[in-house]
Amino acid sequence: MIRLRNLPAFCLALSLLTALLLAVAGIPAVQAQTSDPHEIYEQRCGSCHTPHAGEFAQESLRQEDGRLVGNGSGRDLRGFLEAGHGKLKPAEIDILVEQLGLIVERGALFQRKCLICHERSVVLARLELIMRDGTLTGRYSGRNIADFLEDHGRLTEEEVPQMVDVLTRHLAAPRH
Repeated sequence: MIRLRNLPAFCLALSLLTALLLAVAGIPAVQAQTSDPHEIYEQRCGSCHTPHAGEFAQESLRQEDGRLVGNGSGRDLRGFLEAGHGKLKPAEIDILVEQLGLIVERGALFQRKCLICHERSVVLARLELIMRDGTLTGRYSGRNIADFLEDHGRLTEEEVPQMVDVLTRHLAAPRH
């Protein structure tokens, strides 16, 4: 009989036993899928390209006729990925192309205005910010970030909502 207080240890043992049996049987373990664009880029692209998506987008891509294309080759990024480059799943391609497109479209706002003092935007957002009642808020200060940015970071009036959107997207992206 399993006692309730021993349940976590039992579940761990059962999980390990299951993984061992699957390995012995030659059945590959299921790899968790992620929809975090930064995680996809870092795991699937960063070993051959620059380590972070923002740097890659700014250095290697441009918008042309509503598409993302390589600066050097002029090849359509989506088509290139769909042809097998990076061996990405269709959902990963969609997520990555959207994220890289947003980075190119915004002209590396965070890199230009914030990176001098802060870590990467995704790190800053996940460590220092939270959503409270639908509002981007400082995790520790409790301040409304849109209001705070009006007098912080040399942002223009037009750039404040862009930055709030960038940081909010980081919090909304699922992490595994």
